[in-house]
Amino acid sequence: MRDAPEHDVVILGSGLAGGVIAACLARAGLDVLVVDAGRHPRFAVGESTIPYTSLMTSLISERYSVPEIGYLSSFATVRDHVSSNCGIKRNFGFVFHRPGQAHDPAQSNQFPIFPSSRAESHFFRADVDHWLIKVAQRYGAQLREDTRVNDVHVDEDAVTLSLPDGGTLTGKFLIDASGYRSPLAERFGLREVPTRLRTHSRTLFSHMNGVLPFEQTIRNVHGNPSPWSQGTLHHIFPGGWMWVIPFDNHRGATNSLCSVGISLDPRIHPKPDVDPAVEFEQFLADFPDISPQFANARAVRPWVSTERLQYSSSSTVGYRWCLTAHAAGFIDALFSRGMQNTMAVVHSLVWRVIDAVRENDFSPARFEYVQELEQGLLDANDSLVANAYTSFQDWDLWNAWFRVWETAQILSTAVLSRAYSAFTVGRDPAALSELARLEPGGAIPDYPPVREMLSKANLLVADVQECKRTPDEASEGIFEMLKEANFIPPLVGLAERSNRWYTVTPAKVARTAVWAHWQAPPEIRQFFGDGIGWRFAKEYGRSLRVRRRAESS
Repeated sequence: MRDAPEHDVVILGSGLAGGVIAACLARAGLDVLVVDAGRHPRFAVGESTIPYTSLMTSLISERYSVPEIGYLSSFATVRDHVSSNCGIKRNFGFVFHRPGQAHDPAQSNQFPIFPSSRAESHFFRADVDHWLIKVAQRYGAQLREDTRVNDVHVDEDAVTLSLPDGGTLTGKFLIDASGYRSPLAERFGLREVPTRLRTHSRTLFSHMNGVLPFEQTIRNVHGNPSPWSQGTLHHIFPGGWMWVIPFDNHRGATNSLCSVGISLDPRIHPKPDVDPAVEFEQFLADFPDISPQFANARAVRPWVSTERLQYSSSSTVGYRWCLTAHAAGFIDALFSRGMQNTMAVVHSLVWRVIDAVRENDFSPARFEYVQELEQGLLDANDSLVANAYTSFQDWDLWNAWFRVWETAQILSTAVLSRAYSAFTVGRDPAALSELARLEPGGAIPDYPPVREMLSKANLLVADVQECKRTPDEASEGIFEMLKEANFIPPLVGLAERSNRWYTVTPAKVARTAVWAHWQAPPEIRQFFGDGIGWRFAKEYGRSLRVRRRAESS
């Protein structure tokens, strides 16, 4: 008889996903081994959190009794418990440019994040990933670094990993969170060729010193409620966008670096045969109001330039294995949804793995929902990002699509907030059943007018990409639907073209609560009342306590 597998679960990859999964499984008492070809600490991009991501990390923390994961849910706890090298995020900023032209300050958008006491974060991934895997080790997970996997073999009794030195590692279940070069995807030929994804982009990126706050370099005053440098800044232009993610944008910062990258549609901006650093300088020369921000900047590590970013998998689960996070697929960093989707999948995967190990049943049927969720989130993000790239060609079209994104972001966060608040009452997983039903479609409320509007908006912009209608026709259609929508709080002002941002105040929160109670459709009222309303009340109380403590000291 063959020996029993050495471990309950083997995880490939010790990044954000691998660290969270390992901590949760080890906390539940499983024998967990994490295998990684590299070594911590190490450079990684994918740094910007959003409210959905932070709520999900809080839910994972509470559901699986790993309080440390909850530290990732706000900038204050990241700074105090994880690393002071991380930055603060108070807004999403979008500034529209055209090559060779000065920027028009009227062509900009901002999505402020409320409340300030629970601001989002710019993760310095070298620190955050390293800290997370240490947390997993403290709960009992084992880590093998500098260990490459040559092959994967799955049989009736175990998963066996073959190593370059001829050795093997065995486990009852394998979770591959390694990334594009997934050993599982290679072993079973899981990559879709060609990919089904519409988004088409490449990227170049690095970390830089000396990047100036955009508000200090631009000639014109925008009037936005939150400084551009206090959030994730997106410089958008026909065929692409640039991210600027500072880590030194708060009092007491200990990290002078800034994450900088450019994502480009190669059908519009073919990859040149030059060094990535040279391409970056050539890019700056085309945009007179972006280049001053980098007048004194220098890269602290070599620039990385990629081929097409998008890939997908025909299957993400099988007997004794699961692809997750960026091993399953990837779209683009736009809108910071990578970590959101990762945490959503982790939340749904962990309890299924725990049950499978305890019951010694690893049939694919147990994990079918995980595949549905992964594929659904990948497709939803693909539509969102592909249409955004199409909209970058025209300010009016982008101004309309920005509001479609806002609508989906606000409503999906309300769905998660409601589920989280219900779970915290009795800690009954049954309270999360509605979230599980809605999440594969992007956690959009099951209210027909919402889904109809989002679907029509998707089709309008897709028609522009296929030259079936003009950008003006699509933007007009979207704004008409926004005017007729009865499910968006009027105070947000998404139907007003000139309203490019909004501020959140206690008075507006109160008036939105009144709207939700008396005017919103019943299907939407529950999400704003039990979801967003619950979170706003809780966080506004927190912000008052923080302010009073600061004033008294």
